[in-house]
Amino acid sequence: MTVKQRGFALPIIGWREWVELPDFGIKTIKAKVDTGARSSSLHAFDVRKFERNGVTWVRFQVHPVQRKRDDTVQVEAEVHEFRVVRSSSGKAALRPVIVTN
Repeated sequence: MTVKQRGFALPIIGWREWVELPDFGIKTIKAKVDTGARSSSLHAFDVRKFERNGVTWVRFQVHPVQRKRDDTVQVEAEVHEFRVVRSSSGKAALRPVIVTN
């Protein structure tokens, strides 16, 4: 099923969908869809910042399948910017922002 918007046929999707992150070699990962957001978040752990040719990068781990801790993908990505993100309790943290397909 599709919906027509601005001349394009857009698929109708649910609030949870399986998506692919080809830049990271991740074939399937569950995503929560927020059509009002300009960016998305990715649950990552063991996040480490490093420099490559004078540019800031991050290396981190991702579990593509929830609750399957033995399936881990290591990812490296160039940092686009850093943003302050607040938790539901109001605690602020500086997080890297990356761009991917």
